[in-house]
Formats: sequence, structure tokens, C-alpha cells
Amino acid sequence: MATSQIRRRQPTSSGHGKHFTSPARKDYRKKSGSKVYIRDHTGRYPGLHARLLQLRNSVDHPPLEDDVAPSNEDDIEGDLSYQDDIRDMDYDEEPQGSEPLLDPSPPLPCPPTPDHIKTKRRILPNTADFNEYRHWQENVEQMVDAYLSYTNRTLGKPVERSEVILRQDCDCNEFKESSITCLYYDHFRKLQVPYCVCQPLHEVLVLHGLFPSAPQQPKVAVSLELLGLYRAMFERSCDAGQRILDPYRRSLTSAIQWHDTLQIEVQLRLDTVLVSCNSILKDYRASQLRYGGDTAVADITGIASDEAASATEPAALQPVLCNEGVTVLATGQPGLAEIQTTGEPALVRGEADRQLQKLCPACFGGSRWGRHLDEGGDVHMALDGNFHHRHQASSSDGPHFHDAHQIIPKDQVDAVGNRIDAARKRPARKFRPKVPEEVIQECQDSHTAADGRKAKTDMGHFDDTGLMAMVCRHDVPLFVANIDTPGEQQKYGVALMEHVLTLLPPQATCMFIIDVGCVFDVSLNKYEIIADDALNRIKFCTSAMHAYAHQWSCQLKYNPRLQKGMGLSDGEGVERLWSRIRRLIGVTRTMGRRRRLWIIDRFLASVAQDHREELGQWIRHKLDGEKGIKKETARAEKVVEACAVEEDVLRKEWEDQVETQTSIRAHAPARLKKEVDAVLSLQTEIGSLEKTIEDTRGNLSHLGASAKDVKASLNALTQCQAGLYTQVERLYASLNVQDKFPELAGVDVEFVRTLLLARDMKTNIRKRAIGSFMEWERLDQAAGGKHQALGTKIHQKTRQAITKRTPALLRSIRTFNKYCAKLSDLHDPSWLIPVPDPLPTNLSHLRDDSSLMEDVWIARTNERVPRWLDDSDVRNGIRALMKRDRCREERCRLGIEGDNMCAQLSRELSEVELAILMPEHHALHPLLLEHRTQLRLLQPQWTSVLQSNVRIQSAIANAADAAIHILGIQPSIDLNWVPTVIAESPELVYHDITIDDPSVIASQESLVEDSEGVMAEDALEDEIDGLLDSNSMVEAATAEVVWKLPVQYLIEDPIDISEDAPNVAVPVKILHRALAASGPRSRVSYETSDIARFVSPTALLNDECINGAALLLQSHFIHEFGGSDVAILSTHDLVRVRYGVSDDDLWRNTKRSQYWAKSAWLLPIHHKDDHHWVLCAIYPSKKQLHLIDSFGERRGWLPDVKDIMKLVARLSVIASAKGHITPQDDFCSWKASPLIIRSVQTNAYDCGVWTLAGIWAVLRGFEVTSHTEMTISRI
Repeated sequence: MATSQIRRRQPTSSGHGKHFTSPARKDYRKKSGSKVYIRDHTGRYPGLHARLLQLRNSVDHPPLEDDVAPSNEDDIEGDLSYQDDIRDMDYDEEPQGSEPLLDPSPPLPCPPTPDHIKTKRRILPNTADFNEYRHWQENVEQMVDAYLSYTNRTLGKPVERSEVILRQDCDCNEFKESSITCLYYDHFRKLQVPYCVCQPLHEVLVLHGLFPSAPQQPKVAVSLELLGLYRAMFERSCDAGQRILDPYRRSLTSAIQWHDTLQIEVQLRLDTVLVSCNSILKDYRASQLRYGGDTAVADITGIASDEAASATEPAALQPVLCNEGVTVLATGQPGLAEIQTTGEPALVRGEADRQLQKLCPACFGGSRWGRHLDEGGDVHMALDGNFHHRHQASSSDGPHFHDAHQIIPKDQVDAVGNRIDAARKRPARKFRPKVPEEVIQECQDSHTAADGRKAKTDMGHFDDTGLMAMVCRHDVPLFVANIDTPGEQQKYGVALMEHVLTLLPPQATCMFIIDVGCVFDVSLNKYEIIADDALNRIKFCTSAMHAYAHQWSCQLKYNPRLQKGMGLSDGEGVERLWSRIRRLIGVTRTMGRRRRLWIIDRFLASVAQDHREELGQWIRHKLDGEKGIKKETARAEKVVEACAVEEDVLRKEWEDQVETQTSIRAHAPARLKKEVDAVLSLQTEIGSLEKTIEDTRGNLSHLGASAKDVKASLNALTQCQAGLYTQVERLYASLNVQDKFPELAGVDVEFVRTLLLARDMKTNIRKRAIGSFMEWERLDQAAGGKHQALGTKIHQKTRQAITKRTPALLRSIRTFNKYCAKLSDLHDPSWLIPVPDPLPTNLSHLRDDSSLMEDVWIARTNERVPRWLDDSDVRNGIRALMKRDRCREERCRLGIEGDNMCAQLSRELSEVELAILMPEHHALHPLLLEHRTQLRLLQPQWTSVLQSNVRIQSAIANAADAAIHILGIQPSIDLNWVPTVIAESPELVYHDITIDDPSVIASQESLVEDSEGVMAEDALEDEIDGLLDSNSMVEAATAEVVWKLPVQYLIEDPIDISEDAPNVAVPVKILHRALAASGPRSRVSYETSDIARFVSPTALLNDECINGAALLLQSHFIHEFGGSDVAILSTHDLVRVRYGVSDDDLWRNTKRSQYWAKSAWLLPIHHKDDHHWVLCAIYPSKKQLHLIDSFGERRGWLPDVKDIMKLVARLSVIASAKGHITPQDDFCSWKASPLIIRSVQTNAYDCGVWTLAGIWAVLRGFEVTSHTEMTISRI
């Protein structure tokens, strides 16, 4: 048969080909004409005339809106459309002839239709929909047995494809036959399906592996294997199925929906059997314990007491400290842990609800409950909302057909909301919050989630505005609440918490991690929202990754990283859940409202099942990952050891810090005034003019304008800008803010003013920084799942906003760092006021810097400045100690969770083994076998260091023994056959194929060619990798401090100094001296006061003395030996890097030393608080730092080493940018070692001389001086 030209031009393809759509014919009557539905032939003429009369009356006398009677027009329309769809799907129906004329008389003109009258789209279900769903539910219940029969017959076998469906013998005579189009995954065919009253059509189809597309008289049936494949694909890709739904949209949609309902019914029957078996196991165990029977059955079922379980363990138990008050008895199997709490109430036996046990065995599989909240409680869960899973109000809806398992009902949520509204109308209870109310209010203002009245979605377009989810610490989704209000109200979180508490034993304690956990804590304690017994069992924390949006005093009480017992739970599992289900956003937004909840509920079950199987991998990652327990503990131990402060001292300082910083805000003055904010904003705006003037200067210079005129005009603008800046500072001083701090009386006025400026500026920086962090989070989480992927335009706008605000933030940080440098110069230790530390100018490091959240200290201390505030070693030690404690707690909790997983696996295996052996469950036998296989496959997945493979194998083997014991079956003897071993002939073993086989030689040549290509690629990659970003190199510079002497180091030869040499300085006339710049030496000027310090035997040397004397020693060495391979840096260089000076300033002050060509760099360092000089010798080619301290102390070196590495990296990067070759371009994994570990100085004034002696030793080619205190005093 000849094909049309359009058809012939279609591209060919293999397989089943592409779907061809015939072109639409113009003026096609069946497409353009209106359909006429004929109810019956007998009364059509009277009906038409009555309808015509009704239309004429409606035009002449239009009825009022209140008098319009309700009609069933929608129902009729629904019935007709459904019948018409069925009629259209019948492909073999004979074509109908031309329709007869309804009336031989000429048609009357139709009455005019008003333009404003439009037919509204029906979005609610009608009677036909309810009838259809009722028929479906009846059919699904009847199809369960047929489905189980088909599964038993075909499980594990090739797919059946019935060519002909034969009629089964039956007693009834009402035989019928229907023509069904059957859809398989590779083809479709027409089958004649016989059925009768005792064998309905839907049961016959399911018995032959087909699922009907309609509850009554279906025309299409879909293969069960095809529906299962679609369901599996949807769980992985969430594809809407448009490409395969186009030809059979309505039929396939119904089949998918009700096939899933059939799966749920089958699973429900399977769960009912397993629950009954579990009851049998519990009763048998109780009877054995009551009558003193075989207690081994109780052990192997996994429900035994901890005492019986511990009796099977080895006798040699070693106590391992987990955290304070908790001891773990370590056994040969690290996963087995017996918790003994000292001074705590005994744990109570109980079980969580079966649903929770199935969702996360690690969290809810235990049998002991009631751990104290201060020790972390029993379970950690996180909650968060998402307003992108919305549903359009204009979308249709259908009857109820699915009872969600993980979505709590709307009535339950609304009841909680009504109770919250009623509680807030009553007076608040007396409650003392952990932190001041002012702090909680600031946290609430900084989070939109804390404001339930703020509308996040337009309720005019959406009826469901989002989801609120709860996950456990293993990211397993537990329950979800559907948000149907404009804002994120507290009722959703409270409803989720109450729901999970009802499924736990009454003694269970829970930790809830929420973005606004502090606000939840205050609300639930102030108002009687939940019962007191439930309130005493819960505790709140804030999520770790959102901690920067909370005040520091709030973090001290709610940050999980700072709370005892929280381990490494971060509370960000909900964010990972949003990333997992983000594919549902587009799919569920326009579908039916109830179908949306069905899709979400079923997909959450799939995600939970995946996380359940990956629990072993999750535990292994927590133990051995890059940020796992082992590596994090090792890093923390190094820092604690390096800080050289006893652990008891660190814990005492931490307690003092928490107590002080949570109470100081209650007595501090009021927050920033509006006028102060206005002044600081004006200061920032004026500061931004500086960059604008510089850009204008560069642009005008390229336009060819008169250089003299441009320079004069820009200089005038610069002077004007500087004048405005000075006037702003005077305006701030006129506010007399320092008068509101009487406790600072007696302190220098300039110091107080600068201190308050720094305090206000840091507050301003914190506000700006948090705003930028929120924008970064918007971009980062667009790929993480909380938000939809941003479009190009919105992405560019967000980037532009960040780029626009970053310079102002950086200027504020540099201004604050200048204030810190000025305060350091004006500081007097007798004032007992600590100087604030500068902030990093790298915004990514600023985000992780905890000092950003701390306010500038503006009060005097009574006796001394606290070490946690002033000593950087103590601060680093406290943070490392907190990290180490959390890692130990995490290891302890992982051991408990491993025990829970093993016990739950044993319980489930015992249930399924018992059900398999019971003959009354024969119909479910294939499904039970499949379920047992899935449970046994968990063995390699759940095996870890905490859960050995032997223990899980023992649980699997004992589960079968438990079922045999209960049923009284004699165990069978398994024969293990020894495999046959056949020795190979030596001639075959030593046969060499490389000589005879030419293919081997060819493969070797190809390997040579490939290796050359690989070498070329490696060289190209190395060249690309060499182009590193300078900023990342500087920020990544690190050095490990090892408090041990190097294996080899050069000691300076002893200098012979006569003991008879006089120890009294000869009186000389002190005059001002100056040396001109020469070679690497810059100009040196000695004031008379500086020279007098050298003459005096007890005077302290200052920076001018050290810098000048070091350059003189180098000049003397060059003059005597002709050259030097040592670069001497100034004492000011480290301060410049610490306070973030520009590269140009740093290069201008260091380029004369030609450090890039030297093998050793010398850096004198002054510890201002201790009035002590130390020396650092830097060897770039060796990647070594030598630390020289005449007191032999460790204190103060950790922050110095960080700044030294930053200085080394910046100097190297700057020199490379200037075209010089540097000795090192790798600034990671350096080693810092002390050269003096015992004090060689006993007085308090010779440290400067020791530093100069160390400089001289390095100049002479040694690494440390050989002087003693006796000889150093004679120099």
C-alpha cells in the first residue's frame, strides 16, 4: 500500500519506531463540530422541545442568583465524558454512519449568549468520580488473592505472555467476553478475555498478569511488570511520564494509581502476618521467662534483656570513657556496648512503635529508654519547612483513595493550631529563659521561619503552600505535615513533635534540632501548648549550619556543637531530604490535591527504604570519613596538646565563658541607637566614595584629558572626602556614647572612644555579613534542594547583589581592623580591658570564624582579664576540647545504634522465618521468601567496625532457630560437601604465551603509545594546576606545630668570653645616630633613648632596637664575609599581615631584603601582653619553621604560626606576581619545631638580647645560639 508523501519523509528508526501523528485536516467536521449526546431515542423530541422552551424563558426572564436551583449538570457531564473516553478507546468499533436529523423543521435562531458568562472549570469531584473510586476500592480488595496467585506462579520465572485467555470452568451460565487492548513493555496486542459473574473481568486480568484501566468494562489493560517498572523509574527520576502517557493517558494513569493501591493492600496483608508472628514470639518469650524455660530463645529473637545479652559476652571488659558520667564497657566486638550511667535514673524497658522501628532501626530499634537530656537523650530529630512544594488552587481534585502513612492528617494539625491560639490568649507562665529575652527576639527577627504571620506564598494561587518535614539523625524521613497557611506557623512543628512522642515509650527523651530552636523553647515553656510530662522529655537545639544567624549567647545554649551529649548531629538532614525530593516540585504542583499527597507519601517511603539500607554506609562514613570521628579526634588531640593548657583548666574556663557571656547581655547597656546606626551608615557611604574617585581617575586618564586639571580636581575631591570622613567621626563623638559607660572611668578617653567605635562597627559588620551569608545560602542551596534551581536572570541578580555589597563589607572589616590596631597601640594592661582581635578579610573564613558572633568587650574585669577572652591558646584549646568531646559522644552513640540495628534485624528475621514455617500463610510464601532475602542482603551493607560480620551472621542463623524452637520442628542436618581439588599439570602452569601470541606484543606497543599520551596529559594538567589562585594559596597555608626538638640542628660554636670581663657598662656620650640605606639594609635611625636601652643592662629593648640591631648585625656580617643568604624581616611585617594591609604596602616594606632569593628568613616577634621577644627562623625550601623562645614556652605560638604562614604565603605570591622565582609554592603541611624547650632565661629583661643572639647564630650558618645566661649577660 502506498504511503503519503508526509509519511515517507519521516526519519526511520530501529526498534518500535517513533510515534507518527497524522496532519490535521482543515475544516474537519469531527474536530470542529459540537458533539451531541443522545440519552434515549424514545423521548428525545420532547426533551429537545422542553430544553428549547427553557432557553427562551431564560432569555425573556433571567432568574435571580439566589433563586437558581442546584442542578446535577456537572454530574451528567462527568458521566458522559467518562463514557465517551471509554468509547474512544475502543479501536475496533465500527464507524458510525451519518447522524439523523433531529427535527425536520428549520432550526430556530439560537438566543444570544452574554460575553461575560463563562463556564468555570470543575475542580471538585462529582458523583461520577465518587462512584468510580468506590468501584475501584471494591475491585482492589477482590484482586489481592488473584495478585498473590499470579506472584506465586511467576516469581523468579520469565514473564508470561498469554496468546489466548481461556475460559475457566464455572457453575454459572452468565458467560461474557470482552475485547481488551493489552499493553506490555515492548508491544501491545488485542485479546478476547472471557469472564462471568463468579470470575469477574478484573480478577481474570490480574490472574494473567494484566491490570485493568477502568473499574468496569475496561478497554485497556496494562502489564503488571510494566507498572512495576514505571514505579521503580518514577522513584529514581520522578518523570511525569508525558512521552509514554500521550497515547494512553487516561488508561495508564488509572492503572498506575490503582496498581499502587493494590501493592499497598498486599503489603498490608503481609504486615498483618508479621505482626501476628511478632506477638507469638513475645508471648513465647514471656512464657519462657515466667516458667524458667530456655532463655536462649529470648536471646536469639533479639528481644532479650540487656542482662541476658551481656551474659553471652566475653568476661574481659575494658572501660572506655565516652563522656562525663557515661562509661562504655568495650568488648571484642566494639559494637556491643553496655551503658552504665553514674548518678542517673535507670533506663526503662520499652519498644517504639512498629512504624518507627521499620523506618530507622538505628534510632528506634532499642529496648532501653530514658537517657538524660543533658547526656543527649534517646533520639535526635530535625525539623524544617519548605515552601517550594506548593499546589495550585486551580488544579482539580478527586475523592479520597489513599491513607498516608507518613503525612499527618490535617485535622490533627488544625487541632494543635487551635490549642496554640487558645494558650497564647492566656497569661504567660513564669519562665526563666536560658538566654535573655532580647537575644531571643534578635534571633526571631533574623529568621523568617520564626514569624508565622509573614506570608511566604500567595494564597490566591496556591491552596497548599509547602511541607514541614521531620527526619532522624540518619536523614530518614519520619513524618511530614502539609502546610496550608501563608506562613510557617508553629503548629506544624508542634504537631510533628507530638505525633512522634505518641509513638515512643512514655520514658523516651528526644532532642529536636530546628532553625529557630531557641524560639520554640521559649514559646513552649511560656505557654501551655503541650503537656508538662512531654515538655520534660524534650530539648531543643539550633541547626549547626545556620548557627551564624543566631546571637553568640544563643549559640552557647543551643548550638549542637557546644551542647553536651549531641555528638556530631548537625540537624541538616532535612536539607538533604529537600535535595532528594526536589524532583517532585514540578510533578505535584498541578496534579490533583489528593494525588499530590499520595505521590509525596509514597516517594517518602522509597527514600526511607533507601536510607535504611544505607545505615551501615552512614556509620562507616561517620567513623572513617574525611570529617569522621577518627580524623577529627586526632586533629582535636593535636590542638589540645599544642595549646599546653591542662584539660581541667580548659573546662573551667569554658564554664566561666558560658556563665559570663550568657549573663553580661542582661546588664549591658541598650543596643545600638538609631542615631549610631545612621552615623555608621553615613560613614560607610562616604568610604565608598574613595573607590569611586580612584575609578574616575583611571577612566579620565585614558580619555586624554589634561593631566594637570584632572589631578587637581581629583585631589580636591579626595580632600573633600577625607574632610567628610573626619566630620562623621566628630559627629559620632558628639553623641557622647562613652558617657553611658561609667565603669570605664579612668581609662584614656581616646581608647574608650575607639573601643566603642570598634564595638558598634563589629555589630554593623555582623549584620551585613549575615545578610551576605543568606544570599550565599540562596545560591548554594539552589543546587542542594531547599530551593529550585535559579534561572539565569535571578542568578545574575543575586550575584550582582553580592558583588555590590561585598566591597562595603570589606571596607567595614578593614576599618574595624584599623580600630583593633589602634587599640593595641593605646592599650594599657592595668585597665584590665582586652583588645578585640581583627577579623579575616576572606568572607568564607569570616563565615566560619566564631569571633564574628562575639561582641567587643566593653567592661572591666574585677581582678584580671579572663584567659578565655585574652589567651588565644585557651580559646583554641576550648574549641578543640569541645570537638573531641563531641567525637567521643558520637562514637558512644554509634555503638548504641549498632546494637539497635542488630536487635531489629534479628526481630524481623525471626518474624519472617516463623511466618514461612506456618502453613496458614502459604499464599504469602513467595513474598515472605523475598522479604527474607532482602533482610539477609542487609548483612554486607550493615557490617562495620561497630557491627562485625560474625555478629550479624549469628543473628541471621539464630532467627531460624527461634522459629524452629517455637513450632517444635526437629532441625534438619545440613551436609557440607568437601569440594574436589584437581592438581594442574606443571607443563600447563609454566606455559609462556607472551612469546607465541602476537596479540600480546601488539598490546604492549599500544601500552607504550598510550603511556606517552598519558604523560602529555599529565604535563598539561600540571601546567594548568600551576595557575592557582593566590587568595586560596594564602588561606590554605598551614603548619603543624610539633613540640619536639628536631632530629638534627646546628648549634653555634661557643664564644670564648673571659670570666674576668667587666660586667659594668663603660660610660659613653649618647648621641643620635643614623645610617644611610645600603643594599638590603634600609635607612636606620637611632634615637638617644633607643641607644640608652642598649647601654642599660636591665632596660627592655623595643621594636626600633630590635630592627635596627638586626640590620646592623647583617651589615657587619656582609662586610666581614662578603654576602649573606639570610633575609631579615621587620617586627612590623607580621602585624601588617595580621591586620590585613594591602599587597602594595607589604611589598614596599619588604622588597629591599630580596627575601625571594634567600634560603632563610628571620622574623622577630613581640608578644605584647607578656612584653616578651621571640624569634622565628623560616626555611621555605625545607618547609620548616624554627621557633626560638628563651623561656621555652608553648603559649602564644599557635596563633603566631598561623599568621607566620599567612605572611610566608603572601610574600611568595607577591614576589611571583612581580616576576621573581620563589623557593617554595606549596604552603601546606609545613612543620614548626621549637629549638629551646627549657627556659634559658630567668630574668625579665634579656629576651631582646636572646633574640639578637639567635639572629647572629643564623647569620653565621647555625640554627640556634650556644649562649647561656651567664655569657648572654656579658654581651
